Amino acid sequence: MANATKCAAPEGKRGRDERMTVIEMQEYMGASRSKAYDLIWSGEIDSYRLGRKLLVSRASVDAYIESRGGVCGSVKVDTWGC
Repeated sequence: MANATKCAAPEGKRGRDERMTVIEMQEYMGASRSKAYDLIWSGEIDSYRLGRKLLVSRASVDAYIESRGGVCGSVKVDTWGC
């Protein structure tokens, strides 16, 4: 269970409507850069551009993780974890 905190959102950032950068998404999921972009380009994770910055929906990331059985990176977590 100690590893689950690696995937959990920081205390002040638990809103489901929050947007995050691709780097933040990588850290949140424990995914590689190429996996993060693959998920975005395939449409599995919702994203949009704000100027030059590519942002993703935390709710979309959470939905993807839940659809994969609650697996965050290679760590299985409780449903509240990611």
